[in-house]
Amino acid sequence: MIPESFPRNASYVAFLLPLIVSLTLSGCYVEVSPATPAVVSMRLSELLADPDPDVRRTAAEALGKIGHPSASSGLITALADRDPHVRAAAALALGRVSDGKSGAALVKHLSDPSESVRAASALALGEIGLSVSHEEQILHALHHPEVSTRLAASRALLSLETVSFSSDLVSALKDSNAQVRQGVAAVLSETGDVRSLPSLLRLLQNDADAGVRAEAAFRLGKVGDAGVATALSEVAERDSNATVREWAHWAVRQITTPPGSGSGNRRGQ
Repeated sequence: MIPESFPRNASYVAFLLPLIVSLTLSGCYVEVSPATPAVVSMRLSELLADPDPDVRRTAAEALGKIGHPSASSGLITALADRDPHVRAAAALALGRVSDGKSGAALVKHLSDPSESVRAASALALGEIGLSVSHEEQILHALHHPEVSTRLAASRALLSLETVSFSSDLVSALKDSNAQVRQGVAAVLSETGDVRSLPSLLRLLQNDADAGVRAEAAFRLGKVGDAGVATALSEVAERDSNATVREWAHWAVRQITTPPGSGSGNRRGQ
């Protein structure tokens, strides 16, 4: 049974909210019927305005566990909370609610001052139904002045079900940060577009960072064709980094070995 008002004591609420969620989701043998998810979500949403940040964070986490659509507007508001832990919890909860309307707000928080909020927003964007305009907004974030925002944007794109090939992705391969370049290389290959092959090959042959070159080799093994096998073979023999050489050899085997002959995908396992 849900009380008319919740105590404001953080430790009590932290204990009570998981219990409420459990009763809501599974029911219990009591004399009164458990509250519906909509009712519990309404009560929890009220706590998103509580003075105590621990209460607000716990309420956001509980709303994510329930996943009722009615929580969306309150959680979007909570993305502007002054406490980064609350903002991160709200972002993750929005991913579980899976309301596409939250996409614009989550994209905005790819540039949040807090790393945990940026990461949570990137994860959440992979869980909700995004429109083409949202994908364009994330691509725009790939050119943000802050490296951490660009990295969060690449992670968000990689978590999406589908990504379209674009000149924005190709240009982001010139990013000054190796982690961003590596992430964009992964995203580019996930488009499945053959136009990505020349760009991935250039990374493999010319990028200064071994991690980026190894990523390019792996991705060429996933999406490449016989046209890149010779270049991969050269890298497999000559690259200065053993890991890059190993992945280039693997990629050549992936491309040249007939399907069903047992070649494995170690990196993807």
